[in-house]
Amino acid sequence: MKTIVILENEIVELESLIGIFKQWQQEINILTAKEEEAAISIISSRHVDLIVCNLALPEKKELERLARLTHSFPFVPCIAIASKGSRSSNQAMEMGASLWLERPLDTAQLLDQVGELLELSSSGTVKGIPIHSFLQMLENEEKTCTLQIHSKNDTGLIYVNNGAVIGAETRELRNKEAIYDILTWEEAVIEIKYLNALRKNEIDTPLISLIIEAFRLKDERDSRNHTRQQGEKPRLQLKHVSTIGNRISLDIGSRIKLEFNGVDSALTSNLVGMLPDYHLIVATPTPYAAVNKALSSNSRIVVKYVHDGKLCMFKTQLLRAIDSPSHLLFLDYPPVIHYHELRKAKRTNIFVPCTLHPRQEDELYGVLVDLSITGCLSLIKTRGNTPIPPMDIGEELQLHCLLPGFKEEQEISCVIRNIKKNSMETRIGMEFFNLQAYLCETIERYLYSIENLSN
Repeated sequence: MKTIVILENEIVELESLIGIFKQWQQEINILTAKEEEAAISIISSRHVDLIVCNLALPEKKELERLARLTHSFPFVPCIAIASKGSRSSNQAMEMGASLWLERPLDTAQLLDQVGELLELSSSGTVKGIPIHSFLQMLENEEKTCTLQIHSKNDTGLIYVNNGAVIGAETRELRNKEAIYDILTWEEAVIEIKYLNALRKNEIDTPLISLIIEAFRLKDERDSRNHTRQQGEKPRLQLKHVSTIGNRISLDIGSRIKLEFNGVDSALTSNLVGMLPDYHLIVATPTPYAAVNKALSSNSRIVVKYVHDGKLCMFKTQLLRAIDSPSHLLFLDYPPVIHYHELRKAKRTNIFVPCTLHPRQEDELYGVLVDLSITGCLSLIKTRGNTPIPPMDIGEELQLHCLLPGFKEEQEISCVIRNIKKNSMETRIGMEFFNLQAYLCETIERYLYSIENLSN
């Protein structure tokens, strides 16, 4: 349904105009206003397809009122109606009026012209076409219109005259600044509206230049935002642990990354063996030719690996490289390991006997070896040739154990999040759900106490 706003302060004339449009009452919605402020308020707050403005005031005031309306809403056609003999017709058209009529009105003529303007007021809606592509189509067809653009939480206007972009606005931005912003909006809905002759040419740059500059500025903004976001990312706290008298927590065969001086990227290797406090043995990464160029008897190498939710690293020195019977590197045993805790939740190593109940008829015996506020890790040893019943990721089970701080065994509901098996053991990572408040508080208090002791 189309909406018409009639600006008329004379009751008789207002009733006359409403009477003329009465036969269209099923197709149009008529709103009235006595002053231009009221009309502007109406048009600003809702969709309006046509303004009918009475110019019965003294000439200067009536033209000022008309200009205010057409300048504020160049995308809404406006009919100016004046008394017979008025000398303001040319000025009214210059002020942006779409049509000038004198009283007494010819009803049939008025309705025909109103119908034409209502069709021009909105030519349709376009979705799924990038804004810049649609503007290029309008340029080829030399169209004149206003585009009202909606994209997510943004709304903007682009004024097009004979295919050329002559103005734009969105939020506090105007003209070039506005068009550079609007052109890069995504998932836009484009509504094609009317454009009166009042709109001046405030952009004189070719469309292709506007498009290129808009996306160049977007790339700059994206780059700045990425840099800022990188700077705002919280830095992981670097912690340290001594290896003196302790075996590095790495299993034989574990995958590690080696960083060599003179080699641009880290190379993948595997731990082959170790003699605690003396040396580590790792497989020489491939390609061998690239590694050999970086190797010398005093080569410094950075070793990185992930273990138990920690990103671990240490510096070491090459002791010897051999090619036969295999390509191997002998590295100095590191005195200290540096690490970042990757997990968000505080956690600690623990050794607590437990039983797992995946199903009512099953009961598995194991130990908890890792505990956090969100879950735990259970280790189940393989006994003889007895297989462990099959379990799936996402499967729910009940965990029974005597947690620190309790005198009685607790029952905790869990969901399996990961499973790792070998011939000797099975490790099951579990996430708690519906964890009672008192259990949550006790586990958290325990974790903080362990952290304070280690510090």
